Amino acid sequence: MKKLASILGALLLILVLGVLGFILWQTPSYKGELQLSGLGNEVEVYFDKFGVPHIYAQSEADAYQALGYIHAKERLFQLEMMRRVGSGTLAEFLGPDLLEIDQFFHTLGIPKHAKESNAAFLAQGDTPWKRAADAYVTGVNQFIENGQLPVEYLLLGEKPRPYTLEDMHSIIGYMSFTFAMGLKTDPLVTKMARELGPDYLASLSVQTLPEHHFIPNHYPDSLKTENLLVTSELTALLEKLPVPLLEGSNAWVISGSRTKSGQVLFNNDTHIGFASPSVWFEAHVEYPGFSFYGNHLAGVPFGLVGHSRHHSVGLTMFENDDQDFFEEKLNPSNPNEILIGEQAFPITSRKETIHVKGKDPVEFEVRETVHGPIMNPVVKEIAALTQNPVSSWWVYILEPTKALEALYQINHAETMQQVADAAALIHAPGLNIMYGDKAGNIAWWAAAKLPIRAEKVHSKIFADGSDLESQPKSWYPFTENPQSINPPSGFVASANNQPDTTRSGIFFPGYYYPGERWNRIAKTITSREDWDLESIQSLQLETINEVSVANAKFMISQIDRRQFEDNAQILDDLAIWEGNHALKLSAPTLYYKWLYHTLRLAMEDELGKEGFEAYLQTFMMIRSTRHFLTHEENRWWDNRATDVLESRAEIISEALKISLEELSKQFGDSSRDWDWEKAVTIEHPHPLGAQKPLDKIFNVKTDAVEANEEAVNKLAFKLNGEGIYKVISGPAMRIIMDFADVEGSVSVLPTGNSGNRFSKHYADQKELYAKGKYRPQLMNEETIKEKSENKMVLKPGN
Repeated sequence: MKKLASILGALLLILVLGVLGFILWQTPSYKGELQLSGLGNEVEVYFDKFGVPHIYAQSEADAYQALGYIHAKERLFQLEMMRRVGSGTLAEFLGPDLLEIDQFFHTLGIPKHAKESNAAFLAQGDTPWKRAADAYVTGVNQFIENGQLPVEYLLLGEKPRPYTLEDMHSIIGYMSFTFAMGLKTDPLVTKMARELGPDYLASLSVQTLPEHHFIPNHYPDSLKTENLLVTSELTALLEKLPVPLLEGSNAWVISGSRTKSGQVLFNNDTHIGFASPSVWFEAHVEYPGFSFYGNHLAGVPFGLVGHSRHHSVGLTMFENDDQDFFEEKLNPSNPNEILIGEQAFPITSRKETIHVKGKDPVEFEVRETVHGPIMNPVVKEIAALTQNPVSSWWVYILEPTKALEALYQINHAETMQQVADAAALIHAPGLNIMYGDKAGNIAWWAAAKLPIRAEKVHSKIFADGSDLESQPKSWYPFTENPQSINPPSGFVASANNQPDTTRSGIFFPGYYYPGERWNRIAKTITSREDWDLESIQSLQLETINEVSVANAKFMISQIDRRQFEDNAQILDDLAIWEGNHALKLSAPTLYYKWLYHTLRLAMEDELGKEGFEAYLQTFMMIRSTRHFLTHEENRWWDNRATDVLESRAEIISEALKISLEELSKQFGDSSRDWDWEKAVTIEHPHPLGAQKPLDKIFNVKTDAVEANEEAVNKLAFKLNGEGIYKVISGPAMRIIMDFADVEGSVSVLPTGNSGNRFSKHYADQKELYAKGKYRPQLMNEETIKEKSENKMVLKPGN
């Protein structure tokens, strides 16, 4: 026995030493010297306390080559996932489970569009943005060839292929798709319209309602830009994506008239699905004539958000409707043609081949009309709705993207006019570009190419493809787009809500949120005139939802309190709830459970279980809830499965009864034990984390956060009947900058700046983020070099 114990002890020691050796082998180094062929001069890279690289180069080409190398070093596997989503090659890398999502992306046309955009990019010739992109690609490939590959490749038995400019355009395509709310919403709205009729739609907010909050426009005369004329099944499919979707955002810029310093105060927090690593990679790049601190997507050399020493740019989702669906009329004499009016147009087809790991390649056909690709084969909700072909008309794939040029111009802009001109290059997806500068200017531009539709067209219901009047007409000029330049109010803000009418009086349709976040932002900003970096943090971290308070009070007004005497305490707590989501409160725990069952009892009989779950995943649920509860003519309250006519009060009371019973079983009989923190979980999932026990290695968990439906600090979850709410998205960074002290700006990421599991920067910001704290965005060269513990020198090599 002693001999056996000795042998086992030796084997255990060998195992432990092997594990430690593997970890040391995988642990990235942030210091030392490396040779990179192609560099003109030596580049110094200083990594600060949180692993943010500060790159000092002597030329633009050297700077972007170094950025490409460092970015790949920290985020190569994330880059891999994003380029494979956009190129429709996930199954080749991860296996047959991803075949359907590849087919979906090929049908939608993103891989094809990436090729077309790349060809147009090359056709521009030797532009500054191409030279910078080429240098970045060179740096990425030098790491792929010579660097220590992330452990994910070892686990999957794969190696990365070289990175290309076409891959870069595939990543832009992935980013653009994440904004395509139409695919989730329009089939469901069409189903409601056809099967239930207008009376049911009247109780929902399919379009923006008058009581919602609008972003005010303020059109300047001084800025001129060129007029550019010219359900549940799907949700389940998209959940297979190994990268997060961009979902919303807040941004506001306050002029010096409302700040303590008299300088512009800039704020941005983009809302993106939680993931490990989180989406943004921070990097600070310096070379003669250029200084920029940016938030980058993996594989993209230019910051989508960031600031120089004289200007700052942020973004939110515009949420404009840029995707229409046309139900086609086949030509009776030729099934390979559609009719528009009396004229016949061909249905074309192309063959796509998808390579599948461990399997034979799969070839499939994509059929297209003049409106776009036919989506029935890859969107089951559409296939279930009609046997007629349904084509997707999507602005993004109608012309090559100029996103890389626009981002380069924005990063390098020296004037507000240059940023406006760059914003005009963005045709899709729709973005709210937020701007502030050292000269005191503040601005917001809704950047997108907006189609002119006929008045008869309902942008969220399938159009009759054969109707001549339903065809897209032309485009509004960019000068018509919603915007606000140095408004008298002293601030600009966007929170994914509806912009006010354009210069010509048009309410452009979209998938806008109701404006509750915008209203809190606007009311708070205008309440004082001495804002600074510290005081504005309370707004960015606020978890109050005033409309939820109104909903709760209304629901209480619909019940007979005498029937719930045993639960008087929790109902009293809910009655005085102020809408915050503090972790020790019980009111949110009851509110969300009660709201779920109220909506379920009202809607599931009409929509079915899957249809109801699909409804909960659309923007309509948040935008419609207040109207749904209070609309006196709401026909959803009646249960169509019974012979009696149910009332609103009966449904709400029954939902409360069910909720109280479930919460008692879940958390105990005393409502004092129904703390909100017990109902909230938060985890940042890694693409390999779905496979146990890899979740224990790669996923990042934190303490509970103040999860909420639509507060400024939006930490979103899916409403559900289980009563456990997994926070699935939130601010992907929180940035605050006072132009009185550009070098004193602050930010925080949800996890960390590195995507390498064995890096100390993989999750070193998670507690700061969960607790609402910030850390500096360093730009002062002396401070960076003095405090940096890690310096890497990249030298020219053969």
